[in-house]
Amino acid sequence: MKINNLNKIYILIVITLLVILLKDVYNVCKESGMLIFNKEEKKEMLIKTEKFGWLAAAGAGEEYPMEIVSGSFIASDGSAQWIPSREVLKAGWGNSNGSWVVGDELRKVPERMILTWLSYAENKFFTGEFELPQQKMYELFKQNYGKGIHPDGSEFDLKFSELTVGLAPKGLVTLWISGFAQIEIGTYQAHETNIEWENFYRGEAKREVVIKSYQNDMLPFVQDEITHNKINNIYWKDLLERYKYSINFNKTEQYKIYDYEIWFINHESVDTKSNDLNYILKSQILKAIPGNMVLFLKDNFGRKLEVRIDLCVPKEKKIEENLSLVEERNKNLELIKVFKTFYAQNENVELYIKFNKEIVKSNIYKPVYSGKVFLKSSTSEVEIPNSTVAVYDAD
Repeated sequence: MKINNLNKIYILIVITLLVILLKDVYNVCKESGMLIFNKEEKKEMLIKTEKFGWLAAAGAGEEYPMEIVSGSFIASDGSAQWIPSREVLKAGWGNSNGSWVVGDELRKVPERMILTWLSYAENKFFTGEFELPQQKMYELFKQNYGKGIHPDGSEFDLKFSELTVGLAPKGLVTLWISGFAQIEIGTYQAHETNIEWENFYRGEAKREVVIKSYQNDMLPFVQDEITHNKINNIYWKDLLERYKYSINFNKTEQYKIYDYEIWFINHESVDTKSNDLNYILKSQILKAIPGNMVLFLKDNFGRKLEVRIDLCVPKEKKIEENLSLVEERNKNLELIKVFKTFYAQNENVELYIKFNKEIVKSNIYKPVYSGKVFLKSSTSEVEIPNSTVAVYDAD
């Protein structure tokens, strides 16, 4: 039976409509997770669509206060999570002024970050749109790190729960994932932009008056940098620098490391839950410069020690005292200098704890220092100045 031209047209229309309908169904099913994909396709879909409980936070150093004009984390579907703005940030680079709960409790992992802010010390606006390592963040949010114990004995989940933005001079932006540990996600470079002051500032005061009032409260060395146009971001880039080293000590025949906690000057903090022992035992793993750490050692009979190590403690400063901003900055600069100088001429480096011949244990009322800290290679070693090693019985 022959099909006339009109029937052919009808069939073509029906086929076209079916193709469009099937394509729409496919897209809906793909978005909702109803389709069965191969392993790689399924993982890619989950990276873009799976939701986690996390908040956005931002911070900047007290010495260089910043204010975010607008900012958002953008997911693959274009949805946005607001980054706290319209608040002067000066709680510390790597810290935050606090996170705000806005929108849904669960959120997708972002693939981009858009940010515009004012640097009061520089009297400049900066802006940028940055591609983020979405898969890396997804895997960190996804992983189960076990249970922690509150002081009252109750348990809580160890997980990452915050994306923390850190602003530094000259448009430098660092992003950390934070929670029970803190890990750098990436560092990015923004560019200068122009914003009408009236569109930013809600009061009637002129820009030069507001900026000057903030600058008058800044530390003397920052005011000197402003006067001589010498503000830069070299210090923050040095804080973020990573080196290959392992952690070792001189009594390995008696003790083995079974646990650790490390706080780095780039504001990362890690332990054996976020990283395994290989992280500190292998010299080829890049790590930031440590500021202080705790090593947990076990002897051949199962007895345990807690070794608290503080690097470059300012002279005349007690260990338990908090450092002022200037003291912390000077400590970091000293550590940066030691690492840069040593690595310029050495490789296969160890951060080496040299215990005294006899380890004298401390107590909670009076620390006793039972060793020194070195950078060591096969051909050279240098002591990290003003570093302390206090040994306690581990609980």
